[in-house]
Amino acid sequence: MIQVKLYNLLAERSLSGREEYEVEFEAGLLPVELINREGFRGDEEEAIVVIVNDEQATRQTPLSDGDRVEFMINMVGG
Repeated sequence: MIQVKLYNLLAERSLSGREEYEVEFEAGLLPVELINREGFRGDEEEAIVVIVNDEQATRQTPLSDGDRVEFMINMVGG
């Protein structure tokens, strides 16, 4: 199983509408696939920061069974 957590407004804007849930592990699963399953594409997808097991990762980082994946919005302020 892979634990998924959506921060900020992502949960509200996602297809699942959930802040936390689990998905079955699949060999070759990538964070970008989870992002796309939630309905985020294009600029929205690009603005999402991926954290895997408490370390920043890319949308193309291969996932392993038991991983914790967190998605948050990359916010810039001034």
